[in-house]
Amino acid sequence: MAWLKTLAETYDVYEDLAGIEKNNQAVLLPISHSTFNAQIEVTIDQDGIFQNARKLDKGKDVVTIIPVTEDSAARSSGIAPHPLCDKLCYIAGDYTKYTGDCKEKYYEAYMEQLRDWVESEYTHPTIQAVYQYLNQKSLIRDLTVSKVLDLDHDGKLTDHEKIQGIGQTGVSVRFRVLGSSMPQEVWKNQELYKNYNKYYMQKTGGKKLCYASGMIEPCSDKHPAKIRNSGDKAKLISGNDESGFTYRGRFTTKEQAAAVGYYTSQKAHNALRWLIQKQGYTRDNSAIVCWMVNRDMQVPDMMKDSINAYGDIEDFDFDFDKIDTEISSTQKHDTGKYFAEQFNNAINGYTGKIKIDDKIAVIALDAATTGRLSVVYYDEMGGRQYVDAILQWQQHCKWRRSVKVGRAEENRKRITCECTPAPRDMALAAFGVQRSEWLDADEKLLRATVNRLLPCITQRGIRIPTDIIRAAARRASMPQTMNDFVWYNDVLCVVCAMIRFNYEQGGKRMEKFLSDNVNDRSVLFGRLLAVYDYMEQRAMFEYDDNGKVKDRRTTNAKRYWNAYSSRPARTSKTIRQNLIAYERKLKEYEQRKFEEWTSEIMTHLAGNGFDNSALSEMYLPGYYQQMEYMKKAFYKKEEQESEN
Repeated sequence: MAWLKTLAETYDVYEDLAGIEKNNQAVLLPISHSTFNAQIEVTIDQDGIFQNARKLDKGKDVVTIIPVTEDSAARSSGIAPHPLCDKLCYIAGDYTKYTGDCKEKYYEAYMEQLRDWVESEYTHPTIQAVYQYLNQKSLIRDLTVSKVLDLDHDGKLTDHEKIQGIGQTGVSVRFRVLGSSMPQEVWKNQELYKNYNKYYMQKTGGKKLCYASGMIEPCSDKHPAKIRNSGDKAKLISGNDESGFTYRGRFTTKEQAAAVGYYTSQKAHNALRWLIQKQGYTRDNSAIVCWMVNRDMQVPDMMKDSINAYGDIEDFDFDFDKIDTEISSTQKHDTGKYFAEQFNNAINGYTGKIKIDDKIAVIALDAATTGRLSVVYYDEMGGRQYVDAILQWQQHCKWRRSVKVGRAEENRKRITCECTPAPRDMALAAFGVQRSEWLDADEKLLRATVNRLLPCITQRGIRIPTDIIRAAARRASMPQTMNDFVWYNDVLCVVCAMIRFNYEQGGKRMEKFLSDNVNDRSVLFGRLLAVYDYMEQRAMFEYDDNGKVKDRRTTNAKRYWNAYSSRPARTSKTIRQNLIAYERKLKEYEQRKFEEWTSEIMTHLAGNGFDNSALSEMYLPGYYQQMEYMKKAFYKKEEQESEN
């Protein structure tokens, strides 16, 4: 119940934003309100006289805030009208006449409920106008005259014609009232929100102990849906199974199992819905959101890579859209290093704004069934604790790779720098297969893997599960199943980042990885594979005037990679034998350097297991770092020759 209480507290912090649309962002719903997608908009004047109507096209504009009751918000069958805007069968008094489907009871229930609000002390000119108009029972006639709805040759309304893919008899209608207090749109009227909230407060049932807030307040057993999006039917709290095993055997009534106050539930669900829409991660049927509980301050998005985690923070002192990637004409400029320095300065500025009493919460939701959501992860922590955990994650789970950066999609640039991969990138590296140009995997597997990674990010000292790393290492051992960029950037670099995180949790440093592991057979075999791979690359590939490879073919190291990871000693001999012809194409100093590196590695391997036992995942950073070391050595040599 802690998450309910925290979300209700969050709603109290942002309550002044309820019902207000700002900068095309998600709207925090007022209490006792929900949303639906409207297909028709009807305009009347303040005397309840029809003016015009129009069809609504699909898009954001169709999402309409409406007042609801407990029953109408949770309705799936039966008669439960919304108090104002609703489906045609509820609000059209001539529905039966034009469809032949007897829905008089629906209309009567709607009008009785609306009349009760109109006659209360919380009435409003807007709802009075709507009531007067609908009491005329002429809605469908007016819509057909206005060419919004079409009748067949028998003068009946059918579902052959559709609006937004919905048959005419099932459309939802919203109202505009001319001449009333601004705004004319009833779904944007703040005064109407408040009036309905006060009106409905009088309709709530008896007061009980709320298990979430600890207060005595009206409780509800019908809780909102539409949490992840406006079409979401799944609920977090549900107790409608009185004949099954929801609570039977432990309690006699569902209230004994869990009693949640109506206002606590409304605040919590509305806040959660708003946070997910505004800043949540919603992919693979899951929803994850992290937020500042006690004040309006944006926090890093832990579901993105470490560079883009700060991209949506408005006051983050770094211009993502104007990244300086130009190389000076007089001095070669390391754009990755330059970017890292500027970015780290911005992070230090951001962390200085965190206060000691700040409180941050993280919640992850998973779709248990089509009608049920479950909270698979929840955590609360201090602001400093969260930021320290995020920085720990970003500093120790990083690797040099290519990422796109920038706030605006059209201005995103690709830059190569050290960064922490996003949790989903890690899941794809472990279980993805290449389809088209990118990796893809089963969404359930991705969802479960991402959820398992959350504690590694938010709680210091928790390592990445070894089975995930080993799965990613197996994928990295099959380079021929992917194109070069995907294998290198999205698999090899990502698994190396995960290995680094666990490696450095023990107090070691990846910068000294090769020197600290001169007797580790897996690391040594990884280094040997890099020597053989780079030797063939230097000998086989021809380069153009710009230094780019003209002809790129698969090296023997890549072809035998999977076998090498399983039977390294035997496979290394095969690869070495195939390289004899390529060695003749190498320059003298290249042959000398490769022979020097091979001899050094083989010397260490001779006494540390030159056999066919399968390699651990540690051979991958050994391969990567040896490759980078050799490239720098040759680059330095070639630079010296060009200067001379």
